[in-house]
Amino acid sequence: MRHPICKWSFLLAPLAICVSLGLQQNSLGAEDDTTPGAPRLLPKDTLAYIRIDNVDDMRTDMADSSMGRMMNDPKLKPFVSEVYTTLADLFEQFGAQIGLSLEELLAIPTGQVAAAAMPANLSERDEELAEDEADSDSPEAIRRRIERKREQQNAIAGIFILEAGKNLDNMMSLVDRLEEQMIQGGYVRRTSKVKGTTIVKLLPPRQGRQEVEYFTKDDTLIFGIGHDTAAKSLEQWSGTSEEDSLADRADFTSLMSRCIGAEETRPQLTFFFDPYRFVERLVNRGGAAALVWPLVENLGVSKIRGIGGSSFRGGEVFEDIAHMHILLDPPRDGMFGVLRPETGDTTPPKWVPDDVSGYLTLNWDFEQTYENLDKLIATFQGADPMKRFVEEPAKQALGISIKEDILDNLTGRFVTSSWMEPPARLNSQTRLFGLELKDGLSAKGVIAKLRDKRPNDIEVETIGGVVVYGPKNQRQRNLPENFRQPEPGVIILGKWIIFSDSRKLLTRVTQANADSMPRLVNVPEYDLVSSELGGKLDGETPFMVSFMRGADSIRQFYDLAKSPDTLRFMRSSAEGNPFLGRMLGLLEKNELPEFKEFEKYFAPTGSFAYDETGGMHFGWFTLRADD
Repeated sequence: MRHPICKWSFLLAPLAICVSLGLQQNSLGAEDDTTPGAPRLLPKDTLAYIRIDNVDDMRTDMADSSMGRMMNDPKLKPFVSEVYTTLADLFEQFGAQIGLSLEELLAIPTGQVAAAAMPANLSERDEELAEDEADSDSPEAIRRRIERKREQQNAIAGIFILEAGKNLDNMMSLVDRLEEQMIQGGYVRRTSKVKGTTIVKLLPPRQGRQEVEYFTKDDTLIFGIGHDTAAKSLEQWSGTSEEDSLADRADFTSLMSRCIGAEETRPQLTFFFDPYRFVERLVNRGGAAALVWPLVENLGVSKIRGIGGSSFRGGEVFEDIAHMHILLDPPRDGMFGVLRPETGDTTPPKWVPDDVSGYLTLNWDFEQTYENLDKLIATFQGADPMKRFVEEPAKQALGISIKEDILDNLTGRFVTSSWMEPPARLNSQTRLFGLELKDGLSAKGVIAKLRDKRPNDIEVETIGGVVVYGPKNQRQRNLPENFRQPEPGVIILGKWIIFSDSRKLLTRVTQANADSMPRLVNVPEYDLVSSELGGKLDGETPFMVSFMRGADSIRQFYDLAKSPDTLRFMRSSAEGNPFLGRMLGLLEKNELPEFKEFEKYFAPTGSFAYDETGGMHFGWFTLRADD
């Protein structure tokens, strides 16, 4: 028999859909905020957490966003409405099981929504045993012993917080159905009251299963999996807890200050993750990984103190803004010794064409990373592992020295770009990778060594006066008829060595380099993103910068949707798939508007990263489209 929690978890899982799909629904209006923020309700040793600040506010922001305006565009609304109607019709069977329509389900969350994982609390029996230990009889000593035991048991509990406002009854109808199924599966229902609030506990029929408990207060549901998970949250809420909350944890507040404090407005979404302690608990629960975990710990994995992030609505200039911070204890040694970002030029080289869909540049100390990787692997494999496993085999097979011929000739700058190669196909996106060289002639000499060593493996052709090196007698891949066949090649342009899986893209690179086609560096959209980037760096110098055209990815899917090959595939697959059948009907009726009606709602995106002594900071932003 399936575990009732697993079988009926879909009753709570749709709330994720409520948040993601229901943002365009009309806000029903939450009552005045009386629920504390989730960090005030969670234990200090929380392992992972994600929170939406206010779903109603997010709905309002969504309506004013580019996506919201697009969905309400008179030319697009008929198509959007048809898609929503299709989803609602397909939802009917599922909705009958939970007693709610799609609209009712989407409308449930109104305020805060949060989910978290934390170490499971000790059972009542284990707490009694901890209290009986003879270290000390003081309340503080007993509390410390209980916390220590809690850490040692390695079980993970979970909690879900949802403000439903006037829609709490609909939320509770889902919980009631879940409870009914669990009781049928052998769970026993118990209730207790704490300061006028009723806590419902569902006790498992046998050991090995987690307790489930929940309560409602001020139109908010708190649902916990694990002994006293919800009860301890209620203690934090009522101010009777003697334990610190997540909001009191130094690592958490340090991370959030870097992410929340990065903007003037309040974030719509925040998250926190303690990867070291989370993975440690999973490993210590058993299995082969537990045998190697002490070795991994010796490499300094405990230096990572947490990862935090936030997402904001951007106002009149930005569509949205996001930040993420990784908190690391110095110094950078052990496994973190390979993280060696550097500052440097981030301007697109002149060979990057103007119509690329994405551009990213990174400055990195590859030599130091290589040396530290050698030290890292040496802890497992003995002295000089890179020499034994990389350099000597490369010398024998290729006739080159990885360190002298390659690493010593790199400046540390890396560039990658993407481009949509026409016509539209599922694998239309092509990529190029470029490394800046100290000496381009030296790189040509290395390729000459390769050709001498492997004369039957490399062929040469010329594109626009530039030599292209590629695999000789390359076999075509066994791909579907409408897929692009990769055509890999390598070129050297001045002090750059560039690889791509598309000869057409390499041709455009040579044309841009020769100034016979426009360059990305002169594109107004890139210039706008670059100028806004400076305001987000807060005086820091980035080691990574990127630019992306959001409309290009949408165009690929749009062109695919209009493609006769796609329609043929959908016809062959629609039988037995109601959703695919309805979408096929929409496309066959040609109800998809012209792409220009979509394109105007998508603006470019920029991102950046900079390094600090105590960690790394990443940021993303999308400009607001001018429709």
